[in-house]
Amino acid sequence: MRRCGADRLPTGYPSPLVEPPTGPLVLVSAVIVNWNAREQLLRCLASLRRESRPGELEVVVVDNCSSDGSVDAVRAAAPWARVIANEANRGLPAANNQGIAATTGSYVLISNPDVEYMPGAIGALRDVLERHPRAAFAVPQLVQDGTRQTSAGSLPSLHETVLGGLSARRGTSSTEGYWWHEWPHDEERPIGHGAEAAYLVRRTAIEQVGLQDQRYALDWEGIDWSSRMTDAGWEIWFVPQAVVEHAGGASIKQAQTRWVLLSNRGMYMYFADRRPAWQRPLLAALFAARACVKIGVIKLGVRIYDRAE
Repeated sequence: MRRCGADRLPTGYPSPLVEPPTGPLVLVSAVIVNWNAREQLLRCLASLRRESRPGELEVVVVDNCSSDGSVDAVRAAAPWARVIANEANRGLPAANNQGIAATTGSYVLISNPDVEYMPGAIGALRDVLERHPRAAFAVPQLVQDGTRQTSAGSLPSLHETVLGGLSARRGTSSTEGYWWHEWPHDEERPIGHGAEAAYLVRRTAIEQVGLQDQRYALDWEGIDWSSRMTDAGWEIWFVPQAVVEHAGGASIKQAQTRWVLLSNRGMYMYFADRRPAWQRPLLAALFAARACVKIGVIKLGVRIYDRAE
């Protein structure tokens, strides 16, 4: 069993994109950050292998000090994938940034380990980025056991964020609100943000806007990235033709209390960065109270993992 170092939260804003390693250039690079999701990760890698021919796709797995044998399993089952084995859990955005910096593709597929790519998914995402020159992200349709998952929404308001699932707008096809639950997800179109289980990113957009903000550690780094891309004039596109099977919460379910704390910390940072300084103590108190309520619900044995939360 691997022994991990101290689990410290990274600090600071994203550093400039470093020069990628020398070697053959590819069109698409996949970056998968893993923490104790070995079986899901192996299925994800198998689906990527089916989706590509040799030389078309490079894959980098960044392991955040898993203790379930993930690193050895990947090296044995998928020797064509490069593994970066961290000696400590660096957090999700820091590990994503490691993977991005280690790749060469014009497009970078940011992927959870608990997804499987259906035939044609990556090609459909790439096609949208090629047809829309201001598209920074291409977001697929997520499904779970054949049922559509909400995968698109608007950038969040403070009110919607605090209330979470209580603010969900249901019974309408309106494309408004944090998540567009009743939208049929049948139209290729710009959106405010998408589900972050998998999405394809244009490298030139990363070079302009910067890497993910490592202060977020876990959750809300994608919302922040989407907002920064939008502010810089880039677009986020939803791609219904790209279908990805998503198990959901493979790592989060193993540490729900930690996820609640870091998620609410991310919410605070997102709004604190975008509001006057005098509001920050109020925001801190608000999200601390929200986290306490969520943790109390967990202690009662209620399952709370829900992207609308």
